[in-house]
Amino acid sequence: MAALRQELLSEFVALLKAEGRRGVLGLNCALGSDGLLFVQSGIHFTGVDPSEENVHSARARGLDVAVAGPESLPFADAAFASAWAADALAGLPPEQWDGVVRELERVTAPGAPIAVVLPDPDQGFTILRSPA
Repeated sequence: MAALRQELLSEFVALLKAEGRRGVLGLNCALGSDGLLFVQSGIHFTGVDPSEENVHSARARGLDVAVAGPESLPFADAAFASAWAADALAGLPPEQWDGVVRELERVTAPGAPIAVVLPDPDQGFTILRSPA
């Protein structure tokens, strides 16, 4: 699973670079492993996670991270050039998924790519676009 996740993240980084996007919001960023890969690729990373412990660990790694849940993000509309939501839907019932996606659309710029990794590893990930 880790190799697949790394491959998906690499594909998303390549898309961001091809589109000239320089920043990403990481939703449910955990300890910040994905965030570090974005930063190492030259992409500014801002993360959120509902766990204060995870946020503390990610900050200790030098990442810009805040405590927040996926359905109520503390950011202005259109604040981010893209979003990476690798774990945002895991653990949530399917009826809450639309609300999370709507919140990601709200905080990303018009036309921004939003990577949503589905909880079933066999389903891979989907790139959505914020409404233009």
